[in-house]
Amino acid sequence: MLTLSLLAASPPAQASGHGITVVTDRWAIQFPGHVSFDLTAQALQQIVEVRLLYRTTQSRTWAYAYPEFQPGRQVTTSFNLNTSGANFLPLGTKLEYYYVIRDAQGNVHQTMPTVLEYTDTRFQWEQARIGSLVLMYHDIPASKVTQVSEELAGELERLRDLLQLNTEQPIKGVIYNHRSAAVGAFPKRSRTMTEQHVFEGFAFPTLGLFVGLGLEPRLIIHESAHLLLHQKLGPRALPVPAWLDEGFASYVEPGSVAYSGQSLRALGAPLKNMASIHGTPRDIGIFYLKAESVVSYLVEEHGVESFQRFLGLISQGRSVNNALKITYGFDIVELDSLWGAGSDGPPVRGRITPGRPSPFLYFDAWVFGLLGLVVMAAAAVRYVTSKLRPSLDPEEGLQPWEDPDLLEQEQDDDWRL
Repeated sequence: MLTLSLLAASPPAQASGHGITVVTDRWAIQFPGHVSFDLTAQALQQIVEVRLLYRTTQSRTWAYAYPEFQPGRQVTTSFNLNTSGANFLPLGTKLEYYYVIRDAQGNVHQTMPTVLEYTDTRFQWEQARIGSLVLMYHDIPASKVTQVSEELAGELERLRDLLQLNTEQPIKGVIYNHRSAAVGAFPKRSRTMTEQHVFEGFAFPTLGLFVGLGLEPRLIIHESAHLLLHQKLGPRALPVPAWLDEGFASYVEPGSVAYSGQSLRALGAPLKNMASIHGTPRDIGIFYLKAESVVSYLVEEHGVESFQRFLGLISQGRSVNNALKITYGFDIVELDSLWGAGSDGPPVRGRITPGRPSPFLYFDAWVFGLLGLVVMAAAAVRYVTSKLRPSLDPEEGLQPWEDPDLLEQEQDDDWRL
């Protein structure tokens, strides 16, 4: 039986019941799945009740359970806390727990609170420190870790400068090598999302932690950006819409150059409807492209200082729409319109080396040119096939523009949270 109760935030003091003592108090993590709690206690009188209280250290709400046992002068209880599915518990979560033990005469013994960290116990983890980022990894050669760390150092510094972060509040990343191992550390998504490998990483800003697949600078910077943006906005900020959160994280990825507003304006939902991420894998792909493009428009067309002021207003508790009006003079609907009417080429990033055009510079021209060739080729194949098999169902198969892989032919085929 589980019940929720709101108690004071301060940890309880230990209360000693007459003759009640704890023999063993153990916990064990079975990742992924549950945390087990085992207690053995003894008393001069029969022990009739054991209550386990627990919570995450970020919460003021205690949950409690009454483990089953046979009353006696010495009892052993066990309780498994489910940490998957609807009860998903992110890696790095700290749990606090204590017991209240009562005997037949009403004597009560309360144990001291214990704090444990929910970790993946299947691997021997190592760590690398890059500035304020602590990166946890396993079974990766030291030379590879050193190489990636050197790449990340400059990118993280650039990210901190853009956000004007002066403090060194640490963040943590947990990197898996294989999707089969990472699935247990990812929040539950739909079967389609899981099978099509839509997401490569997840950030948990309140924990200052992200989980990702692969020791790749783009993924690590993307997920770190979520955590550092959360630090920048602080506790007074209202929840930011997903288009801003994901758009910023995608914009700062190393080597990323956004699609133009003109090339994307006919695709996807209006910006005002992009407060959260939902839809098919194709919808999510378009969501990320547009979100990155809109943030790129704000930074590249209106300047870094204006974007920093915009974030500063949000950190003061202003809504995104209000911060847009104060900073830029337009609201979210007008931003959508202005972005869509922008230049037909991708914004040029300052870090593209002058005189040496980046292969990303004409990126959307390549992709849409390729899309046109694919459409023409598919039409030709369909025509020939219709002559050979005139009875073929005209609705069979995907049209080229219905295939999400074509739109992102040169892009990563996975999208990150």
